[in-house]
Amino acid sequence: MTKKPLTCVADIAIIAVNEYQRLVSEYKRLVHEYQRLVAEYQRLVHEYKRLVAEYQRLVHEYKRLVAEYQRLVHEYQRLVHEYQRLIHEYQRLVAEYQRLIYEYQRLIAENN
Repeated sequence: MTKKPLTCVADIAIIAVNEYQRLVSEYKRLVHEYQRLVAEYQRLVHEYKRLVAEYQRLVHEYKRLVAEYQRLVHEYQRLVHEYQRLIHEYQRLVAEYQRLIYEYQRLIAENN
């Protein structure tokens, strides 16, 4: 009779030890999975920071290009204005030249 209860206690102890070992294995697996997830999270944070830095660089480059574009538009407008001024000056000189030709022809006609 004493052996039977001891066997039951031993069986329960073996079951308990096996369950404990299973739980320890599961715990180790979960710890390993957690460490993998932490490493993946850190990799993603690093990638996010790299992308943010690249985004900021692109924003800075975009702003630089916009400023350069505005400078070129201003220069283009200045050149168009200068071109219009030169056309006006050319037209004034052509009119003066025509007036001088007319005056020269009038003087020749008077002297003949």
